[in-house]
Amino acid sequence: MSPISMSSTMKAAIVLLLPFAYAAPAFPPPAELTQGVVNSNISLIAGGTLPNNTAAVATGIAVTGLQLLASLENIEAFFYSDAIQNLTSGVYTTGDLLLNDTIEIIEKIAAQEEVHVATVGAVLRLNSAPVVPPCKYTFPATNFDEFLGVANLITSTNFGSVIGLQQQLGGSAPALSPATTAILGVETRHDAFLRILHGVVPNPAPFDTAIPIAWAYNIGLRYTVPGSCPVEVPLPTYPQLSFDPAKPPSFASASYPSTISFAWDDQQAWVQREKGKQLYAAWVNQYNLPVYTPVTVTGAGSGITPVPKDMQAVAFVALTTLQPLDFTDLQDATLVGPLAIAVS
Repeated sequence: MSPISMSSTMKAAIVLLLPFAYAAPAFPPPAELTQGVVNSNISLIAGGTLPNNTAAVATGIAVTGLQLLASLENIEAFFYSDAIQNLTSGVYTTGDLLLNDTIEIIEKIAAQEEVHVATVGAVLRLNSAPVVPPCKYTFPATNFDEFLGVANLITSTNFGSVIGLQQQLGGSAPALSPATTAILGVETRHDAFLRILHGVVPNPAPFDTAIPIAWAYNIGLRYTVPGSCPVEVPLPTYPQLSFDPAKPPSFASASYPSTISFAWDDQQAWVQREKGKQLYAAWVNQYNLPVYTPVTVTGAGSGITPVPKDMQAVAFVALTTLQPLDFTDLQDATLVGPLAIAVS
């Protein structure tokens, strides 16, 4: 099925899932969300407001995980609010999807993301931890299809970070309050529904992909204007990895790739210190141990690597000179990346 071209059955399903119309969420999202405040209009569109049970005790990496979640939820809230502006102004066109119906769908998602921002902010405040105000953002989507592609990558990163945090804690402490883990299922439903809008299967794999929390943070930084964040999440930052040649955001191509070419800044200190060593691409997909493929360097800051077979949904890849099996060790061993790649 081609993007934004849908059967009558799919169109009927969308109509059944449409929310009632209210005033659109404001752009930019209200600043008071970070302080745990949600206005009545947002609550009406979202279908609810902050839960009345946000109490949780979080320390150490669990607080960092909450701050990461706040950072990613801010990105999503701005991303979907920005999409509403682009839809209403005609920057995005929706093909044979009804424009007003599509806007209502995105409005509900945007409002729910704003409730998520407020919820995580409330939990951070209850733990006397620094809240994470929004940064300035820039999104690479220039049309509705690219918007759906970016949404797939951002949302997969968000719920992947929640699963990854639980894995990095190893059950030694509660990572997130029930109020924040309850966000996870809503995020996956957003992703499934937006995949339907694109015309691809909503549930491409039996497991979602867990990623190291520093990987999730660095993917979020790809959409963040450097130096614009009032509060930085205390996680390592890596040099960025990109496709070579660069290409716009998209869903998976019709054929599964056998190789992928990357580009990176080989003058970065983290890269220079490992110069001359064998580079590996570390692939993470579904709930599996990392898979490593050798990178053949083809030039200064460029290389090519085989793609592991049988990956599904969104895979994540970064460069390293080591091959650790432990999730946390992989985060520490990362040199460049990561990059989120839609493979199905």
